[in-house]
Amino acid sequence: MQNRFLASLLPAVALSIAFMGSAAAQGYPAKPIRVIVPVAAGSGLDLVARVATEKMSQNMGATLYIENLPGANSNIGAAAAARAAPDGYTLLVATEALPLSRLTYSKLNYDLLRDLELFGTFAKGVFILSVHPSVPAQTVEEFVQLARAKPGSIAYGSSGSGSPHHVVMEMFAQANGLDMLHVPYKGSGDTVTALISGTIQAAMGLPSSFAPHVRSGKFRGLAVSSAKRMAAFPEIPTLMERKVNGVEYESWYGLFAPTGTPRPVIERLHAELGKVVRDKAYIAERLGKIGLEAVESPPPAAASAFLRNFHDRIAPVVKKAGIKAD
Repeated sequence: MQNRFLASLLPAVALSIAFMGSAAAQGYPAKPIRVIVPVAAGSGLDLVARVATEKMSQNMGATLYIENLPGANSNIGAAAAARAAPDGYTLLVATEALPLSRLTYSKLNYDLLRDLELFGTFAKGVFILSVHPSVPAQTVEEFVQLARAKPGSIAYGSSGSGSPHHVVMEMFAQANGLDMLHVPYKGSGDTVTALISGTIQAAMGLPSSFAPHVRSGKFRGLAVSSAKRMAAFPEIPTLMERKVNGVEYESWYGLFAPTGTPRPVIERLHAELGKVVRDKAYIAERLGKIGLEAVESPPPAAASAFLRNFHDRIAPVVKKAGIKAD
């Protein structure tokens, strides 16, 4: 009898929860929205976050303010977002560094796939495989031949163990059976300095840090990691189009909310993010200057599936290489 009574209450409870979520969304936002950026102010991700939030603030007639919480490969900021109330007033701007952290750290105080929801992506970046001019390889095919002929002789740099720069280079190495020496640095700036000086022979980096040096001739750009050639460097082929085992990999930037944030609020935020991406003049002016492209975000459910698929696609690469960030 009691079980039947409880069962009869379930539809009413569900309807009440849905109503509360809808009511919350109707008055949303009623106060400033905190947007956590898990890196230092002035860094590439910070600049990208400001591109999205400034326009969203204008369009929504609301205040979205940045709070920088750097450290531990974005995990300090991510953990703070995961612990926040799921009410739409704390968001997180982050990259694929988060699923990589889940795969490379032995212990984290939050679970990305359980505690945070990716509800939209809005920008992407392409990695440029570059070498120091002293490297006797004019093409990616020649670079592969050189690395195969001299196992362990090519040193490549990254922004740290388990960073996207490390993982994409490891994907390339595994695909082509290469044995190269990984040299981790504290950030892309240090990697650039090492490649300019010839301390390392190769690296993969985003246009925001690599493009000026490719243009000046300090680096030799051999290939890009995207499916299509970059508009900024149409002469540089993609890894996939060359007669080697290539890699298709693009860095991505997205907005997360704590799991349990009301669906109407998520849908509203996703719609507002879409308005930013579709503002071609604004995006070209702001994202184009740092070498990134806007991407039309998939619906929230598809964005969540994209996150899990990315995680599962990268997991075998990380496991085979034994990559550890701690």
